[in-house]
Amino acid sequence: MFKNERLVFDQTVEGLFVRAIGPKITPTLKQQLKQAGLDLDKRLMPAYPVDVWEQCLRLAARSLHPGKPEADAMRLLGERHIEGYSETMLGRALFGVFRLLNRKKRLARVRQNFRAGNNYQEAIITDVGPNEVDMWLNERGMLRHFKHGIVLGTGRCAGDLETTAVLRHFDDEGVTFRISWPEEKR
Repeated sequence: MFKNERLVFDQTVEGLFVRAIGPKITPTLKQQLKQAGLDLDKRLMPAYPVDVWEQCLRLAARSLHPGKPEADAMRLLGERHIEGYSETMLGRALFGVFRLLNRKKRLARVRQNFRAGNNYQEAIITDVGPNEVDMWLNERGMLRHFKHGIVLGTGRCAGDLETTAVLRHFDDEGVTFRISWPEEKR
């Protein structure tokens, strides 16, 4: 692996492929994942190139959500990934802290939180209003839909069932989500 290569760390891979969907992985999918570079019969590598990660996500999305458009299948996989990630040692600690923070404080930590799972994530949060922010991520291709699911799932796993995230814009550099929530009751 090269110094500047975009990498996804083992706890991210574990959160999805071992904890979240492990029991749902068919022998066929397991073989396809192995051919793509993820051998679930061996100990996970410390990190995987993002291209291997994306290919494995596409295979899993197709297998678990047949008949759904690829963008929807990837978003659903992202939501399920967060549920699985919250069961890892790092995820349990992270979501324990998230439950103590308000939305704005959670969002202020988004770059650090994504960086716990990979070495390349950049994030910019821009206030739009008292109950809205735009979140830009340097995620391209179908991974933007997976990240959409992660954003949605993170709120739910943190105990926040009222926050919404809508994909507003994407280009070759990244994706922007509008995140909003109801006004706080006083």
